Amino acid sequence: MVFLLVHWVLGSLALLLVSSVFPGFRVTELQSAVLATGAVGLISAVIALVLTRVPVPTGLAISAIFLFGIDIGLFRVAALLVPGFAMLGFAPAVAGALVLVALHLLVLRLRHDRETPVDTTPLMHS
Repeated sequence: MVFLLVHWVLGSLALLLVSSVFPGFRVTELQSAVLATGAVGLISAVIALVLTRVPVPTGLAISAIFLFGIDIGLFRVAALLVPGFAMLGFAPAVAGALVLVALHLLVLRLRHDRETPVDTTPLMHS
């Protein structure tokens, strides 16, 4: 649960950052960023649930590109659903998706590092 909340807060802050860097990506207030992050996350979870049930005979790279394309589409859908969140064109959607994918990978990496037990037994030389 904590992981979800941290990820949601970081995603919202990332959207605010992207909106300050890319002129075509607009988030008017923090509430819009939180709602947009929630909408993208919820829709993404539903799509991921459906896609895990469908066998995909493609390689990892093609699957990653496919999922990235879905993320871009999710940004467009979230922009339609969330007031105060908008993208003017395709490039801002790509930028937003790139930032959120990078953030997601970073959070997953930090979570994995935290959950991986550290071997504290001394090395024995024989």
